[in-house]
Amino acid sequence: MTENGTGGGAERRRGASRPPRERVTSIDAASARTDPAPRTGRWAVGEAETLFTRTLMRAQGRLAIVCLLSFGVALVLVTVVMSRIPLLDAIVLGGVPLSWLIHAYGFYPLMVIWAVGYTLACQRLEGRFTQLVEHE
Repeated sequence: MTENGTGGGAERRRGASRPPRERVTSIDAASARTDPAPRTGRWAVGEAETLFTRTLMRAQGRLAIVCLLSFGVALVLVTVVMSRIPLLDAIVLGGVPLSWLIHAYGFYPLMVIWAVGYTLACQRLEGRFTQLVEHE
């Protein structure tokens, strides 16, 4: 026991013997900042590869926009066709009109088709890019 009658274990757990805390900060001056280190890799990046990369990025962006717009048009067309054909509301499966079932489950295969098409087109673009870069 210690002088005050309590055990010494409580003081040790509280960190009485720990060194004082230090705060580490960085120097935030414009003069202390340096340019990023040059990238090291298997080869140096040339102007041609930079041009090919930018071209690939633009092509993939155009492809994404075309896929997005065509998918939106297809969704609108399917919705309009479903709303204009009253026969779809007359056919009932399990107490649910066929138009509702098409609306609930018919869009998913359409999304999968667009996703697969987009992926294949991206792979084709990247294959062309790889051929151009390897040819350099």
